Amino acid sequence: MSKKNTILIAGLGAVGSTLFSRLERQNKKLICLTSDRGTKEISEKGLLVQLISDDAPKLYTPEVYEFLPEKYKFKRCIVATKAYNNQVLADYLVDYLDDDSSILLFQNGIGIEKPFTEKEKDWKITRAISSIGAFREGNCVTEIATGETKLGAINNTDVEEIEQWKKLLLSIGLETLIPEELSKNFAYHYYLKAIVNSTINPIGSITKLKNGDIIKDKQLLDLIEHIVDEIIAILASMMTIPKSEVLETISEIAQNTSDNKCSMLQDLEKGFNTEIDYLNGKFLEISKRENVDAPINSKLVSIIKSLSDKSMPEELAILEFKSLL
Repeated sequence: MSKKNTILIAGLGAVGSTLFSRLERQNKKLICLTSDRGTKEISEKGLLVQLISDDAPKLYTPEVYEFLPEKYKFKRCIVATKAYNNQVLADYLVDYLDDDSSILLFQNGIGIEKPFTEKEKDWKITRAISSIGAFREGNCVTEIATGETKLGAINNTDVEEIEQWKKLLLSIGLETLIPEELSKNFAYHYYLKAIVNSTINPIGSITKLKNGDIIKDKQLLDLIEHIVDEIIAILASMMTIPKSEVLETISEIAQNTSDNKCSMLQDLEKGFNTEIDYLNGKFLEISKRENVDAPINSKLVSIIKSLSDKSMPEELAILEFKSLL
């Protein structure tokens, strides 16, 4: 059954739910795919979303599935799941997307598009580099900040396709840019955002501080500088990213999302896996390939993984972290 005019949203976490709410308010046709637990919770209680502009949450009853009905075929899909789900998701969507469908990845991390580009399909893959901040507690989601969303085509040169995504995001109130308009290529913004996430996320997760409180602490600001120095050195043979711009971007995003807990901390608190392998872990991979030392990123990856799999008491993890200060 063709769903040509229906957008499939894969993932109804904090960001996916805010995107759903914004699209729903513009009367877009939507079908949602999420986890077993999420599907049951939303089916029983509905989905409560409070955008920045709202005085109170709005209740929705999305058409949501753990498994899509057979024979559904979609032309457009927004992916807002955690990056570690992408391989399983790409395998699953082979049966539910047309061969030339358009996919917008609204996710953090490096190399997250690979499971989709490796399929023997003509899928048009676009990435969104976004500063949306949101918090989810049960079936209730609160949007904290939006900021800019930058779009980049991953595997196609169809200008009209990426412009359509831009038009859609603008129509739902998200400030959206395409990197060519900024006189810098998309890879620059791709890695810049990954560096931001590789500082705020692990630090916020270990200290349990909200984003705004992180940049109020001098010791943590010093650590952020050391992380940035290390990553810039790792990327030196690939591109030049000015340290001043990185630090300015970190400060700007942390201030804009000052009342938000980073997504990695939210995942740890809920007992979910984290995206550390797609952030600091990816920079660590590059460092080994480039033969560049990366002791800080190595330590951060180790601490976050120990917190995630509970192989180390929190008190010991904090002591490990303090050794970096």
